[in-house]
Amino acid sequence: MGADPLEAAFAELQLARDAAPGPEMAAEYTALLQGSPNALYREGAPRHLTASAVVIDAPGEHIALVWHRKGSFWVQPGGHLEAGETSFELAARREVAEEVGLSALERVGPGPAVLHSHQLDAAFGACAEHWDVQFLLRAPGPASATPLATSDESPEVRWIPWPLLDGGPSRSTAHLPEGTVPDMAAKLDALAPFLASYSD
Repeated sequence: MGADPLEAAFAELQLARDAAPGPEMAAEYTALLQGSPNALYREGAPRHLTASAVVIDAPGEHIALVWHRKGSFWVQPGGHLEAGETSFELAARREVAEEVGLSALERVGPGPAVLHSHQLDAAFGACAEHWDVQFLLRAPGPASATPLATSDESPEVRWIPWPLLDGGPSRSTAHLPEGTVPDMAAKLDALAPFLASYSD
């Protein structure tokens, strides 16, 4: 009997049990993919899985955001899995390289850091709902020494300060620019203790 072609995807969802908001959401993602394997790709169903990454600099004091041309908002880099891709992490890393020009990033934690599903408006065409698998990736240097690159899809990119509050682990989201996707502040609030738990 051959190996499951979606083995990598299911293995990563198993590792998402420690991701925010918790193991119940990881189970829902797994059930979606088990019930509809085609949901791994945009063409498979209006409700499908995607991959993205919150990229931090080496000290963890900045996050990289991109201006999403289609959605008209600031958000972390990410997108759809391409044909043949079955690893959410590899897809997220590809998207990061394409959208902000960074590679050789360190994954923080054993697997995905956040699972987040959201509905989409008409600007996204046939895509009705994204179930996003989000990783926390760390750049090898500080933001000041790590330039970001723009792309056709992300015409503007920037490092945004994400400083500790009162020694941490909580961090300030006060520096998020106007037009940031609404769920970003709550996502960063969930990621702050996740980052602290996997930092030396």
